[in-house]
Amino acid sequence: MQNIMILVSRGLLIAIGILFSFIAFGFLFTTQKAAASVGLNISTIDGFATVRADMAGYFAVSAALLLYSSFLRKSQYLWPVFLLIAAAFLGRVITIFANGYDNESFMPMGIEIVIMASIIFAQKNWKKI
Repeated sequence: MQNIMILVSRGLLIAIGILFSFIAFGFLFTTQKAAASVGLNISTIDGFATVRADMAGYFAVSAALLLYSSFLRKSQYLWPVFLLIAAAFLGRVITIFANGYDNESFMPMGIEIVIMASIIFAQKNWKKI
């Protein structure tokens, strides 16, 4: 049963890594549309550069580490992704307390919790190589 759970967690993290790759490419090549999909309205060159650098970079590095770790079953490389996701989650919590929330506020937080739980599972259960 443990092996099945490890296989499932690896598959889930690989799927998330692939999804993050597509999101990163979206921020790089369809910047205006991708930014609008997360509630950002960019209208300057600096805005485009910031979205491409920060948003695409966040997802690209996370994707690379998720895929590398999952394919090689080296869970020690998942910590940076965990920290990035935890920081994003904390930012959402601060926003709820500082600015309130709407119906769409909790879906990304649920996804972040699933990703963080998957990483914690991997850290505890994948064989250290």
